[in-house]
Amino acid sequence: MANKDQISNKEFADIVRAARGNRSLREYAKDSCISYMTIYKAERGDYLPSSKTIKKMSTGSANPQNGVTYEDMMVAAGYQDKEMVSEMASVLAQQMVEEAYEKDKNGGNIVEGLSRTYSSPVTTHRRPVYVEYLRKVTGTIFTTLFQKNMYFTSKRNYEGEVRNGNYPDITLNVAYGRINEWWFEIKYFQENNFISMNMNMKALLGDMLFYKTNEKIKLSIVVNTEEAYKYLLRRATDMPYRGEFSVILIDTEKQKVVAEQYLSNYYKNDHSAEFFLK
Repeated sequence: MANKDQISNKEFADIVRAARGNRSLREYAKDSCISYMTIYKAERGDYLPSSKTIKKMSTGSANPQNGVTYEDMMVAAGYQDKEMVSEMASVLAQQMVEEAYEKDKNGGNIVEGLSRTYSSPVTTHRRPVYVEYLRKVTGTIFTTLFQKNMYFTSKRNYEGEVRNGNYPDITLNVAYGRINEWWFEIKYFQENNFISMNMNMKALLGDMLFYKTNEKIKLSIVVNTEEAYKYLLRRATDMPYRGEFSVILIDTEKQKVVAEQYLSNYYKNDHSAEFFLK
């Protein structure tokens, strides 16, 4: 019977293999600035590197593949507890959400975006539902970023016009390759209401013609139904938008990211700037 250390070594070996991706052992070692033997022994399950070495293997020039993060490696190696990491991420995310909403009462992005979207007489009475929805989505995004060890800061007061004088619902400063800003447009759709979804989607895609973006910005449309997610996927080839653009599906009840898919890139057929929440 395998002992605990052997199981831990095997789990770590599997995740190192995933992080290496299609690169050779030597290529991955060179990218990580560590020795070939370290990678070789780790993939065989014969060796658990130190936390310092794991950081080299999972960040920066190491460019881990298949969505592997520093936290994933640390948990697999037994240096961190998965539940503890998740709980800590949730606490930090909630603190950021509460702080953001306090500041947004005085003119920040999230509440302002809500006001311009749901200010008509027909939708005003549903405002509390959308406020709670936005809080859940924001918390889910922040928690996932923390869990994946993806560094970010909240850019609450956006300088400059993005679209028709409006701002994204969430704007983050990030540092992933050439991307230094991540915009989130959060959309709410009722289940099994195709007519309403179709109309709102057409308006959304029309608005995208006016987005002012560049090669350093990623835009993500966040949706809450599989129908809306698939609707956008079907239109990936004819998006009226030049930029790093993805759609994210979130389960607000479980408060987790279900899926993410890119719909366009700033440079045609160049996927080098892509990174994912899921």
